[in-house]
Amino acid sequence: MRTVTGILLLISMLVLALAAAPASAQLVINELLADPASDWNGDGEVDSKLDEWVEVYNDGDVAVTLTSYWLRDGLGETPHLNLVGVLLPGQTAVFYGHHAVAWQRENGAGSSGLSLNNGGDTVQLLRTSSNDPDVLVVVDQYTYPGHVGEDDRACGRAADGGVAWALFDGLNPYDGSTEPLGTGCDPSPGSANDCAESTPVEAATWSGVKAYWD
Repeated sequence: MRTVTGILLLISMLVLALAAAPASAQLVINELLADPASDWNGDGEVDSKLDEWVEVYNDGDVAVTLTSYWLRDGLGETPHLNLVGVLLPGQTAVFYGHHAVAWQRENGAGSSGLSLNNGGDTVQLLRTSSNDPDVLVVVDQYTYPGHVGEDDRACGRAADGGVAWALFDGLNPYDGSTEPLGTGCDPSPGSANDCAESTPVEAATWSGVKAYWD
C-alpha cells in the first residue's frame, strides 16, 4: 500500500513540476534560398542579391521580440541584418536580401545583402548577449552544400522547427544523393514546410517588417 501511495505521490510531483515549468523561447532558421531565379520579394524584378531569403520560425511557446536577433553569413564576423518585429509561437518571418541591404546602408555597413554563397555556406542566427550588448551569441546555424545553392532551390526543416532538413527542389529538380535530398516540393517562404499540405503560416509581423524596410 505504501508503495502505491509513494508512486502516486511521485506522479503528482512530476505533474506539478511540469505545470510550473517556465515558458521557453526558441527561434530557429527554418528555410533559406541562396540562388534566386525568380522575383521572390515581389518587387517586380529578379535580383540575385535582393531576392535571397531566410525564414525564421518561433519554435517556442512565448512571443519573441526580434530586435535582439541577427542574421549573419557564417564566414563573416559582422551581422548582415538586425531583425525587427515580434514573432508569436508557431509563426514565421521571412527576411529578404533587400531588407539586409536597406539595414546595411542605414547603418553604414555596405550593401552586401544576406551574402548567401551559391557554392555552399553557413547561415547563423544570433542573439544579443544578456551579459554584454556588444556580444552576439549563435542560437542556431545551418551549413548547406553547393547543390542547394542552385537556381530557385531552397532547403529547410522537413517540418517547421524539426530536426531533419530537406531540399525543396520543385522548381529545379535534383536527383543526386548528397543530402539534403530532393523532395519535389516548391520553396515555401512564409508557409509551412510540409510537402503533403501547403498550409500558409502567417507571419504576423511581416507587414510591419515590410513597412519598416521598404
